[in-house]
Amino acid sequence: MTCKKNELYQAYQKLLQMEADFLEEGQARDITIKQVYYLRIIDQNYRVTFSQLAQETRNSKPTITELISKFISMGCVYRERSPEDGRVYFIYLTPKGKSIARAEEKTQVLLVERITNSLTDEELDQFITLLNKIL
Repeated sequence: MTCKKNELYQAYQKLLQMEADFLEEGQARDITIKQVYYLRIIDQNYRVTFSQLAQETRNSKPTITELISKFISMGCVYRERSPEDGRVYFIYLTPKGKSIARAEEKTQVLLVERITNSLTDEELDQFITLLNKIL
């Protein structure tokens, strides 16, 4: 059984490497999974503010301010002052930020394509059954 666990672990690591490779293609070599998570939240919310992002991620406003400063220096986000309230800034993703935020979804699509292209219809049915059993 230990041998099978090792094989499963190695296969799983290959799946994770696919996402890492895709992120690297989008020039996101030095970004963490948690940072990708934050970019995804920004991507999913139109005109997100620092306060909203802090609340959504359960972080303090100073932590979010530091994070956004880092994202700005990485070229992933930009901020714009609210025309209604000059004290409020909205955070938006740059094309690079969008690419990183959406990498996981793109990786999943590529993985599904690879699976469907690699398996017969019968194997695919078995695979789906096994995944549903696990989940």
